[in-house]
Amino acid sequence: MNTVLAATDGAKAILVSGREIKATVQLRNKRLAEITAQQAHKTKGSRRHKRLQSRKYRTLVTAKNKVRDLCHKATRKVAEAFPHAKAYVGEPFNDASRKMGRKQAQTVSSACNRKIISLLHYKLAACIEVDEAYSSQTCPVCGERSQHRRIYRCRCGGVAPRDVVGSTNIRIIGINGSLRPGCSVPNALQWMHPSKYPSHKLGSRADTTQVAREPSREAAAL
Repeated sequence: MNTVLAATDGAKAILVSGREIKATVQLRNKRLAEITAQQAHKTKGSRRHKRLQSRKYRTLVTAKNKVRDLCHKATRKVAEAFPHAKAYVGEPFNDASRKMGRKQAQTVSSACNRKIISLLHYKLAACIEVDEAYSSQTCPVCGERSQHRRIYRCRCGGVAPRDVVGSTNIRIIGINGSLRPGCSVPNALQWMHPSKYPSHKLGSRADTTQVAREPSREAAAL
């Protein structure tokens, strides 16, 4: 989950880092495992056992609030870059995610996809879920299907981050109803981190005014 959110309108694309969310979830799981191991040596109902249980609840609440805050900041980046846009998002927890291994399934379950979709729904004009099957494995230029790691390198010469390829195809599916080759991959890419302060490159007053004149603009988020 190095990228928690990737969005494009066909011309430009932004990728919001998810490393901080991933680190928060991993730290939470580590601390919960340590507390559970300590509780195993205490008598249930004792004073020390109750103290450890209270520490466990505080750890869960702290991690939940931090992840929620980071999801708000990540979706705000998209709302600033594509204001008043209708977003198409991949349907979360599909058949492919259910067939993953234990470690991969933990990453998928901590990706907060449903929370991100709900946040995008009220920060943008609309948020429509579409089937994302093979969206990150299909080249939007030639339509060839192949598996890649973080960077998608097609034999036709197309090179782009796999998340950008996936968001491009999700946008195509949302507009046309199915995958169709012959579309270009956005060349303008920008990586962002969920930050306390607003971005000065995308989402500035000048950019917001220019994009707000296009209410029918359509973007895709992955």
